[in-house]
Amino acid sequence: MSHKFTFFAFFTLIAFKCFSQKTDNTLAILNKDMSKPSIVSTHPYGILFSRWQGNFQTKPLEEHNLDISLESGNVWSPPVTAYLPNDSEVREFVSQFEWHAREFSVDVNELDAQSLEVQNDGVIKGLRLNLNIPINSKSELKVGIRSFLLTGGKFPFSIITSDDTIEYFHSNIAGGEDPFDRQLYPLNQGLIRYKDRNDNEMIIENGDFILSGFEFSYYRYPENFIKGFGFNYGTHIGVNTSQFNKSVDIGASANLIKKFLLKNEKTINAGLSLGSTKNNLIEFNSDNMDFSNNAFIGFLESIVEFNFLSKSKKTIHSIGADFYLQTSLNKKSEFDYIIPTKNGTSFKSWNSGISNLYRNNNYWTLMYSFTRKMTTTFYIQQDFTVSNNPDIQTGVRVSFNL
Repeated sequence: MSHKFTFFAFFTLIAFKCFSQKTDNTLAILNKDMSKPSIVSTHPYGILFSRWQGNFQTKPLEEHNLDISLESGNVWSPPVTAYLPNDSEVREFVSQFEWHAREFSVDVNELDAQSLEVQNDGVIKGLRLNLNIPINSKSELKVGIRSFLLTGGKFPFSIITSDDTIEYFHSNIAGGEDPFDRQLYPLNQGLIRYKDRNDNEMIIENGDFILSGFEFSYYRYPENFIKGFGFNYGTHIGVNTSQFNKSVDIGASANLIKKFLLKNEKTINAGLSLGSTKNNLIEFNSDNMDFSNNAFIGFLESIVEFNFLSKSKKTIHSIGADFYLQTSLNKKSEFDYIIPTKNGTSFKSWNSGISNLYRNNNYWTLMYSFTRKMTTTFYIQQDFTVSNNPDIQTGVRVSFNL
């Protein structure tokens, strides 16, 4: 309970600072970069390793800057076990059948196979701190800390992302009655359980707090790299510190930005980012969880943002939309012969915990920011491919110079 209270108190403090900040009479909207918070999802496994995202600045910040983000994402997939046959002939045989019929084509109890066990339930609260350190006029260093808390999602700590809100929305607005079998199980619970193909097991329970890791990003801003566009590229190192994954990740990214000047002191910013991660390049534990068997995980991100001044010309308002695509955690070719098995309770989305490991993860984020002496951003995020990792996510972020 103490962790929940700490998160709630921290959110209250941020809200107070956001709405009590003084305005600045000398805003330069024409030179403003995008007001994008951290938008990587609270994926139940993704929170335990490094995932990079777009950096849509056209130049380094002039001062040291602190960025604080709070996020809340609802994750759900019922218990499911799947088998990966070791024998190539068995793989070829079961591949003839649709994935949902394969368990009836063989005796899984006699099968020579690796297995995966997945269960995800709860609301993941994330706290991210990022310090931007300008080095010179063309480069900067960003240092980040990521931490997470698993909760059951009860009021008042979760409102939009609670099980009750989501199921009310499905029943009364869109989706139909209990489309993901969530109501077949107790609501507002917190449990993430994963057993990988090497028989390593991870259990995160309601109230567990995890210091997930540290991230270091170096960005370079070359001038006139592409005429008419802003451009930067980044190199990344992530140090994962949880008990389930003690390792080092590396990555690289490239970011392209275009600014459009409109009438009446309005602007539109657009950006495109492309990057890749090599997870677990260095491992400090021999029994780290196997969260991905792809050699690299890539991402593609696009964003557009509209900026305008308030009537008093003391506040910049920004409205933006962001699309983020991440490649699958596991090799898609495995899904051709994997054998998921029903748990006896679920019947609509019983396989989602397994099948989502083999799908690209993508989601839309809608954002609103206002900038005075510091920038405050609110966002809501939705996965329209219904992967439920997470189903819906919300967040608030404040950014200010030190």
